[in-house]
Amino acid sequence: MFSYKSRYCVAAAMAAMAALTGHVEARDIDLQSIGYFQFSPLPPTLVAQTDTLLLSDSPEYVGPVGGTLSAGTINGNGRIYFYHVNEMDQPHKIAIVLENQTAYPNTVHVMRQLKSVATPDYFAAGRDLSRKDLEQPLNESPNARPLYSLSIPPQGRKLIFSDLEQTPVYQDALFTGIVDIKTEAPVFARVMMLPMGIDAVDASHWAKNLPIDEIQLRGTYTGSKRNMEVTTPFDTALGGAFVEIGNDREDMFINGVDEIQNKAFVRDRGNYGVSYTLKIPTKGNEPFRLYFNPLGGPYSGSFTVKALHQQGARRGQTDTRTYHIGGADGISALGDGTILDSRIMGNYNAGDLLTLNFMPAGASNLPIRFLLIPESLANPQKHQTIAVNVPKDVKDSLGHPTQGTTQIPVGPIGGKDSNKGTVDTTKSTLTPSKQAENIAHEETKKLSDKAAAEAKKEAQLKKSKEAEETLARKKAEEAKLAAEKAEMARKAAEAKHAEIERKMAEKAEADRKAAELKAAQEAQAAKEKAALEAKKAEEMRQAEEAKRIEAARKAELERQAEEARKAEEVRKAELARIEAARKAEAERVEAARKAEAARIAAEERRLEEERRIEAARVEAARKAEEARKAAEAKARFEAQRAAEKAALEAKRAEEERLAAEAKARLEAQRKAEQEALEARRSEEARKAAEAKRAEEARKAEEARIEAARKAEQARLAEEARKAEQERLAAERAEAERQAVEARRIAEERYQAHLEAERKAEAARQQALAQAEIERKAKERAEAIQRVKEQQENARRRAELARQQIEAERKAAQAAKTGPSFNELDDIHEDTPNVTIPNAVSIDELTKPRPTASQNTRRRDQRQPQVPQDQQYVQVNPMPTAPVAPLAPQNEQQNEEQNPPRIYPLG
Repeated sequence: MFSYKSRYCVAAAMAAMAALTGHVEARDIDLQSIGYFQFSPLPPTLVAQTDTLLLSDSPEYVGPVGGTLSAGTINGNGRIYFYHVNEMDQPHKIAIVLENQTAYPNTVHVMRQLKSVATPDYFAAGRDLSRKDLEQPLNESPNARPLYSLSIPPQGRKLIFSDLEQTPVYQDALFTGIVDIKTEAPVFARVMMLPMGIDAVDASHWAKNLPIDEIQLRGTYTGSKRNMEVTTPFDTALGGAFVEIGNDREDMFINGVDEIQNKAFVRDRGNYGVSYTLKIPTKGNEPFRLYFNPLGGPYSGSFTVKALHQQGARRGQTDTRTYHIGGADGISALGDGTILDSRIMGNYNAGDLLTLNFMPAGASNLPIRFLLIPESLANPQKHQTIAVNVPKDVKDSLGHPTQGTTQIPVGPIGGKDSNKGTVDTTKSTLTPSKQAENIAHEETKKLSDKAAAEAKKEAQLKKSKEAEETLARKKAEEAKLAAEKAEMARKAAEAKHAEIERKMAEKAEADRKAAELKAAQEAQAAKEKAALEAKKAEEMRQAEEAKRIEAARKAELERQAEEARKAEEVRKAELARIEAARKAEAERVEAARKAEAARIAAEERRLEEERRIEAARVEAARKAEEARKAAEAKARFEAQRAAEKAALEAKRAEEERLAAEAKARLEAQRKAEQEALEARRSEEARKAAEAKRAEEARKAEEARIEAARKAEQARLAEEARKAEQERLAAERAEAERQAVEARRIAEERYQAHLEAERKAEAARQQALAQAEIERKAKERAEAIQRVKEQQENARRRAELARQQIEAERKAAQAAKTGPSFNELDDIHEDTPNVTIPNAVSIDELTKPRPTASQNTRRRDQRQPQVPQDQQYVQVNPMPTAPVAPLAPQNEQQNEEQNPPRIYPLG
């Protein structure tokens, strides 16, 4: 830190330049030397999250054709955030179309619309939108006037953010922006990338939905505005502290649904498109500094810090300043490859309430930290300073006027003059704030008196000081002029952006014609060579196109095969269901048959019992008849004539009785048999009817399945026909494009050859990098395997030692007679301790650390993607040397200084 007296002018010049340009000072701090890894965490708490966010960042790289990138429903206050790279040869545009799917008119108010520059520098695009978000804040008051409003009729569609129609996105350029709207009823919003000149509203009817990529950053979320607050105030007396944002722990990522994919679950890893309001209360007796510290990787964006003074003469007043990380401060992004980078974001007094506003910048990485460091800890020159509110008419020791809050040095600590400039407060009963204010007033008075005395002694130095002041003012003025010129240049550049792009297109056409004229004037040998190179380039392009067409064909065949497989599975399932129903019906019929057989057997048993009873009755009647005949014979002896007459009459009566009984018995048997026959016939008819119904149902089901199969085949054939027509149309369009491009191949042949060599070299480098990554991963796996083997060997040695000790103990017991309890004890003082040296657990080797990021590299420069289910797996390769155990303190410091890197999503 600069000395207050010797370097006042330089510090004033730097402060003036920073105030005029609005950029943070390039003042890094050695975090390790001040105990960065011992800072206390101040976890933030979520207070509220409101409004709808429609995120469009997947697919991030759009190509080979455009289409619908994201879509979702917004009801009430909502925001649309898009972030895409054009990977197609021709320039395209971003279009946002709203659809009213209700039966009533719907009014939509557009409150704010922002767009970044379209550039291949991803950090520049994300940084530009982050800056504009703070320079043009959203007016959230109930009476806020919209930029414009539009009424959408029932089932109608309308375009918003029409400025995007005139903003071409060229190949490999990143383009990002946001739109804040307010609706009176639900509205369905679509974000599309379309060729220039195409009507967006018309295209919204036929544009295809592009598939989501592996990053999965799109969908509809709740929480485009997030308010967070640190509940525990930062105390300057307790040392350094930090507030961490975007870590998915205290600050959770928001969840949503992708309405294009049947409302599939998605997650905004990084909370991109979310506006943060973070409040940090403070307390204590010492001023402090606020630093920005990127933790997850490179970061380039803007922040606004509001300090509400709650003590001193400026109580109730608010200071606001915006800080920009990256760009004009000489770096592209902060925190590339380290977690110890930092940028100062102002000096503040204890008791100030800090409010930070920002939106996570596109292309940057999370999490991030805000460091709060007391002045006594942050100041490398052991000077104690007091932040006081000095009146504007008070001058410092050099005669310069002070401005509001001023850092006044009390004196060096521990030196000879350590007692100078101090106030004894041991006996004071005033509060710390009053003591600090009294000290400040006394110091101000002393400094004023000292300034008057020193003014006479420094008469000879006044001229040199005035020269230095003049130089400082001149530098400040030059900085101001430079800032004004830069601002004017930026505004002029933005105003002429559309005109420059149009002129670029005209210039490109003129250059093409000039190149064609120049190519026509070349020598015949050069033309032949050019034709050969053009032929090679065309062959390469045709080969690539053939590969692309073949890949598309294979994908279509795979899709058709998958649909056919699914249809076959459905058919098989239906046949299985029918077979199960048939089996169930057969089982039911068999059960009915068995029941009928049991009934018939019971009926036969009943009839047999009746026949037995009847035979017994006949036998009894026969015996009675014999007895009667014996009586008659006896009676004949008594009275033959009377007996004969009686016998004849009895015989006739008996014959009549027997005939009547036989007739009744036969009639009953006939009726029973007839009833049984009727029952069997009705049962057989019922069974036949049921079998007929089952057969008809089976035939109807088979007919339905056959009709469904034929309909599915017809649908597949129709889709194949349409796909073939689209392919033919695409081939015709491609042929027309080739015919158009053939005119400019002559001037592009050499550039194409160089580009092919460059891509081949890049592919080779990427292959080498991939091979290196695989080699390191293999080495890490081998190291883990070695550790496992070491642990297994240690366990085996321990088991052998235990077995040996057990054997020795048993031998000792067998050798002795009448052993005592002490002798039977298998634990002795001379038993060696079995330990496992250098044991390291697998969990310790694979400890995860979560991060979140958007892409900061082009597709050909990005590292291989981590699968979604392994997004937080540590990818640091294991060293080939043997693993040595780490002390807890060294292990923690090693993890903090060299955190596990996670490749940016996408």
